[in-house]
Parts: sequence; structure tokens; C-alpha cells
Amino acid sequence: MAIRTCPYCLTKISAAHVVAHSYDLDCPGCHRPIEISRISRNLAVLAGLIASEAAWYWSTISAPNHDALGWLFPVVFAILAYGIVTPLVLMATADLSMKPETPATESHAPAETAHHGHTPSHH
Repeated sequence: MAIRTCPYCLTKISAAHVVAHSYDLDCPGCHRPIEISRISRNLAVLAGLIASEAAWYWSTISAPNHDALGWLFPVVFAILAYGIVTPLVLMATADLSMKPETPATESHAPAETAHHGHTPSHH
């Protein structure tokens, strides 16, 4: 399947729309619910984790260790790298799949009690 196309009607969906609405994605062509495949999500997360590890590693090497807040910059750079790389990889590799149908919810109304001529107050 091509990248960012609806599996139902093969409409091409923009990368920004896929990333912005990744959990409640609807096809703009046929308006059916679709989702990003697990492999695309996992690939984006893996790339983000690798980028954050690299950012943390390079910032710990270059940061002075005697600083009181020397631990802060590697953490901030790692979070920023993860937050930037993950959506970019998802934009490039998002394979869309059919969203599984959710089962109809049953009504949990209380069942009527059988009336056999007696009510609980008559006991």
C-alpha cells in the first residue's frame, strides 16, 4: 500500500493531517475511520528513541560536569529530539489501515423484576 493513502478509497492524505489527527483519523474522501498501522508507529517511536539517545549522549559529552544544572540540558535535548524526530518519521512512513469496528455497546439497564403477585414489602 502507498504511504498515507486510505485503504478504502485510496485517497491521498496529507502528512500534517495524519500526524495532527493520529488517534481520531477519518478519511477526507470517504469519511471512514482509519488508523496508522502499528509497524509505522513502532518505527517512528524507535527512530525517536534513537535520536533522543544520540542527543542525550552528545549533550553529556559537551556539557560541563561541574555545573549545578549540568544534568538538565541532556534531558531537555533528548526530549526535544524525540518530539521532533518521531512525527517527522511518522510523516514519512505512515501506512494507514482499516480501523477495527468497535462492538456495539449493550444497554445495561436494570432488568425488571418478575412480579408474581408478591412485592418485597409483603414478606
